[in-house]
Amino acid sequence: MVGLHPSCGLETQPEWVVFNEFVLTTRPYIRTVTDVRPEWLLEYATNYYDLSTLPDGETKRALQRVVNKRSRKGIDGGGVNGGGGGKGDDDRPRKKIRQR
Repeated sequence: MVGLHPSCGLETQPEWVVFNEFVLTTRPYIRTVTDVRPEWLLEYATNYYDLSTLPDGETKRALQRVVNKRSRKGIDGGGVNGGGGGKGDDDRPRKKIRQR
């Protein structure tokens, strides 16, 4: 288990994070950390979080619960990895499209 480095700026202990740096001092820390939602991992990092190839374990079970919850709510995710288009998508990050 690792802790959030005091300099990371997060005031809470989020359930899911993406981090850039692992620091080993007297304790293991992660820094340059951002809080993420598991739905975002399924949608934007499909190569890393493909449930069909993810090894069995706590992470896969947690992500499977997210997929099941989304399907019960009727959110069409375009497959196992989510994709949006239904209710509940207003709080996800948007990809910016540059027009030429």
